[in-house]
Amino acid sequence: MHPVLFTIPRFSLFGIHFGEFEVRSYGVMLMIGILFAMWWSARRARRWGIHPERVMDAAFWGIVPGIIGARLGFIIQEWGYYSKHTNELWSLRFDGLTSFGGILMAVVGLWLYTKRAKISTGAFFDVLSAPLLVAHAIGRVGCLLNGCCYGHATTAWFGVHVEGVEGLYAPAQLYDSFYVLAGLCVLWWFEHKPRPAGQSFALAVLLWGAARFIYEFARAGSDLQVASGQATSTYWGTLPVTQAQVAALVLVVLGGLWLWVLGRRSRASLPEDAPEETPE
Repeated sequence: MHPVLFTIPRFSLFGIHFGEFEVRSYGVMLMIGILFAMWWSARRARRWGIHPERVMDAAFWGIVPGIIGARLGFIIQEWGYYSKHTNELWSLRFDGLTSFGGILMAVVGLWLYTKRAKISTGAFFDVLSAPLLVAHAIGRVGCLLNGCCYGHATTAWFGVHVEGVEGLYAPAQLYDSFYVLAGLCVLWWFEHKPRPAGQSFALAVLLWGAARFIYEFARAGSDLQVASGQATSTYWGTLPVTQAQVAALVLVVLGGLWLWVLGRRSRASLPEDAPEETPE
């Protein structure tokens, strides 16, 4: 665990004084993931009939709403704390973010961009599908370095130390990266054939939701862990699932339904007795 990569000391520039600033691992890994997703999406764009420059133009529409949504989601989730510490509502250190809020707002922002640019929304999101899965896997490495989202206590050799918490804990963040990358392999196989616009992204949403649902089992804590502050995810009341797992299941259902609907539309649009092959 290495939450702070380095610290920029106090300095002055053109008479303006700047204070000490910590460059945190999570923020750096998050930006690496975003930049990689942009680069790979630009490489994939022409396959879906989209100019690579469109990906770069859309970056602002996805990144800014995504970060704001991730922060807002975390504030809402932890409102009991932030209602009493309003001075900590906004942070420039990329700590206190939730992926669900970030993804929701990023999708909304990118959807608005496709309407403004008058390009196929389904095709554009297909371009982003695989790169976003990799970006998420990279971001989870940032979680590991930051010391958040860790798993159950363990005595195994691969257990990690967490700052301020006694004992060793499972590197559940890497489990999530593995699950997401396994889903990426399924998505690659799926993309070997031409598909209706939007299906690739729908499958990516389904796979990401399934990975998150499984990953949560490594994080959810018992009442004792919650009371001692050693659980990074808790069960939803008396239910055997966490709030994140419920949200993940919603994504699985939505992704699966959209995948099915697009498939039915594609088959329905084929002439009678025509081969079931859909152009890109």
